[in-house]
Amino acid sequence: MKSILLFFTLFLLPLVQSSDLTSQAQALLHWKSTLQTSQQSLSNWNLHVHPCNWTGITCRDANKRRQVITKIFLSQKGLGGKLDALNFSALPSIRSFNLSHNKLSGVIPPSICLFSKLTYLSLSDNVFSSLIPSSIGNLTKIKVLSLWGNNLSGQIPPEIGQLKLLTYLALSENFLSGEIPTNLGNLTNLVFLNLYDNKLSGQIPPEIGQLKLLTDLDLSENFLSGEIPINLENLTNLVFLNLCDNKLSGQISPEIGKLKLLTDLELSENFLSGEIPTNLENLTNLLYLFLWHNNLSGQIPTEIGKLCNMNGLSLSQNTLSGKIPTYLKNLTKMHNLYLWENGLFGPIPPEIGQLELLTDLQLGGNFLTGDIPTNLGNLTNLVHLSLSDNNLSGPIPPEIGKLRHLTELELSKNFLTGEIPSALGNLSEMNVLNLSSNSLSGVMPAELGKLNRLIKLDLSHNNLIGNVPKELGMLSALMNLDISSNSLTSVPEELGDCVNILSLDLSNNRLSGRIPSHFGNLVHLLYFLDLSRNSLIGQIPITLAHLIMLENLNLSHNNLTGPIPSSLGHMLSLSTMDFSYNHLEDPVPDIKVFQKAPKQWLIHNTNLCGTVQGLPSCDGFAKHKNGTTTLRMVKLIATLTCRGALVTFFILWLIYLLYTKKRKAKLEHNRDSSKGNIFSVWNFDGRDAYEEIIKATENFDEKYCIGSGGHARVYKAVLGSNNLTVAVKKIMLASGETSLDVEAFHREIQTITHIRHRNIAKLFGYCSSPQNKFLVYKYYEKRDLHNILNNEEAIELDWAKRKVILRDVACALSHLHHDCYPPIVHRDVTSRNILLDSEFTASISDFGTAKFLKPESSNWSMLAGTCGYIAPELAYTMRMTEKCDVYSFGVIMLELLMGKHPGDMINLSASDKEEIILQDIIDQLIEPPTKQDINEILKIIQVAYECLNNNPSLRPTMQEVVNSI
Repeated sequence: MKSILLFFTLFLLPLVQSSDLTSQAQALLHWKSTLQTSQQSLSNWNLHVHPCNWTGITCRDANKRRQVITKIFLSQKGLGGKLDALNFSALPSIRSFNLSHNKLSGVIPPSICLFSKLTYLSLSDNVFSSLIPSSIGNLTKIKVLSLWGNNLSGQIPPEIGQLKLLTYLALSENFLSGEIPTNLGNLTNLVFLNLYDNKLSGQIPPEIGQLKLLTDLDLSENFLSGEIPINLENLTNLVFLNLCDNKLSGQISPEIGKLKLLTDLELSENFLSGEIPTNLENLTNLLYLFLWHNNLSGQIPTEIGKLCNMNGLSLSQNTLSGKIPTYLKNLTKMHNLYLWENGLFGPIPPEIGQLELLTDLQLGGNFLTGDIPTNLGNLTNLVHLSLSDNNLSGPIPPEIGKLRHLTELELSKNFLTGEIPSALGNLSEMNVLNLSSNSLSGVMPAELGKLNRLIKLDLSHNNLIGNVPKELGMLSALMNLDISSNSLTSVPEELGDCVNILSLDLSNNRLSGRIPSHFGNLVHLLYFLDLSRNSLIGQIPITLAHLIMLENLNLSHNNLTGPIPSSLGHMLSLSTMDFSYNHLEDPVPDIKVFQKAPKQWLIHNTNLCGTVQGLPSCDGFAKHKNGTTTLRMVKLIATLTCRGALVTFFILWLIYLLYTKKRKAKLEHNRDSSKGNIFSVWNFDGRDAYEEIIKATENFDEKYCIGSGGHARVYKAVLGSNNLTVAVKKIMLASGETSLDVEAFHREIQTITHIRHRNIAKLFGYCSSPQNKFLVYKYYEKRDLHNILNNEEAIELDWAKRKVILRDVACALSHLHHDCYPPIVHRDVTSRNILLDSEFTASISDFGTAKFLKPESSNWSMLAGTCGYIAPELAYTMRMTEKCDVYSFGVIMLELLMGKHPGDMINLSASDKEEIILQDIIDQLIEPPTKQDINEILKIIQVAYECLNNNPSLRPTMQEVVNSI
């Protein structure tokens, strides 16, 4: 019956519809045939389906018996190919054309102007690589034009000025050059103008001042020069003005004070000079004023104190002078105050202690003097406090210990005196504590051992004395410890329990005794271990060979004796070593790391010899050494040496046999119990595993690559005789390793080794060396959710499977937020970071941006994540909570329902949500839902929009989400 109905539908189509729909369908089918990738997403574009039911196609009645295609919406469909293969003349009724977020390339064809009724055009985020056609000026009915995020080059065609109905123009994130056309001033209906991140030059045309309806103007990240046009004062509806990161000069025009609706004024990173205009006081709606990195001079005007609604003020990196004004106390809604790197002098006004909402206070790099005000202890919401690089004196006030939300305290490079207050041990959320380069004295307080979230501790270049407290060994999260250049006398073995530490500097102290063998437990040491310029004695512990990730080792200027252990050859990552100025002896081990070693690494020792350039050969050295002895003594020594060698050899041989037997038994046991999983012995045979991966991927040949991201590629590797399949995530550092790349790499290791959950990607092991940095994960056969939703496998992903995936992801996030201590925020929950195995079980991956935090606390974070999934509050407040993950999950919920990123569906108004039609939302590639499914889907939509609430406090927790779906 169904086939008969389809037959009659196809038979009567030419009769019921005009030939227009047929010719339009033929044009689209022809274009589809030219697409080179991801055509599966258009699988229902065929003669068996009515064109108006095709994916992304919307029709309207032109008259009683005639339909035409009016809308083509194919955003995020993975389409590849060229746009000029489409016959635009066959589609004259198109009003909305959206191909954003695809892989289309080539040129934007001039024939696009044949869409004479077009009102909305979005081709953003593709790889078009040519000019914007001047014929685009023929689209006189267009209202929205979005071409951002392509590789468009050349100049902005002046013909765009003919699109007089245009309300939205976005050409950002391209390679457009030349000047901004003056006839953009003709677009008097324009509300949104975004040209940021291009290569535009010349002056800002004064004609922009004619766009009186403009609310958003963003020309940042270009090469614009000259002065800011005075007639921008005409843009009285302007709410957002961003001219950052250009070459603008001259003074800030006082006329900007007439833009009374402004909430965001950003003029940073230019060459603006002169004083800050006093009439900025008229901008009473201003929330953010960013003027940093200019040449502004003079004092901070008193009128700034009248902007009582301000949340963020940044005047850093200028040449402002004078004292910090006391009237800043009036800015009671202030969250962020940045005045660093200016010429400010005098004391820190105690009145700043009245800004109780402050989360970030940065006054470093000035000439501030006097004591640190005790009433800074009133700023109980403070997350970051930086007063470094000033001339502050006196003690560190114990009241700082009241700032329970503080994560970073920077007081370095001052003249602070007295002891470190034990009250700092109350700062339980502290990540960074830097008190270096002061005149602090006394002992290190044991209370610092309470800071169990501490990642960096720098107390170097002070006058600290006594022992390093053993309590520091409790700082399991510690990654960087620098207590060099003090007068500390001993270091506890417990410091070896800080297993996550990345760099350790204890140099330039009075440390005595032996190097603790426990330092071999610091298996994550990466950057350096510096114990130089102390009074350490004894031999170099062979346990240091466990530090296989370490790149720099410095043991110079001590009293170490004995040989250099040959086991150091296992430290494959070492690039520099320094054993100079000790009493080491015997041959230098003949291992790779010493083959090209400079003599400076080994000079001024007692009896070292070997093949290293500058050292005596061991044969010649022995002759020289024995030349003054008698023949009898020589024979006696030789005899004793031979006998000792034989005894030693026999003992070592027995130990070797026992060790080999025990190791073989353990390997056999592991093979039996783990079915040959090579990573069951990862900690013992890491080198074997490394070599196996290099061999399996043919040194990371492209043919094994199964995915790539911003700074990493993923390879499929089949290991061992049992064909264990793993996914190897290799960090790509083509232009040189950056601290951010390395930090993300180690954050991912640190985070994922703390958690175990069936829906968290399983990490087998990792490697860190100058040549390679990679992580080895369980292999997920179906790869990532984004990939499946954009190819033919989406058909397999029926509603039942999608519901299970949602619950899997929700359970994983709930575990991170509510079952881990401290709780973990993922910060990049996207469909690309959700992996599926052969049974479509979902697991969250990619913890490179994850962050530890306490629930319901203030947490500052640099913006991280993927556009389209980031919670809106991060754009301005930078306050990270678990509710940011909840927002991202809300996007995932809609994405799974729709089979694509929800785009504008995220920001629907309350009335629009009530008019949602399920048929327009549910992915058309899967079977229509049953009545029972519909009730579940409606519940999912409701929960999704609760997660997407702009107010984080109104979003549900992930525990509540799990209980709701």
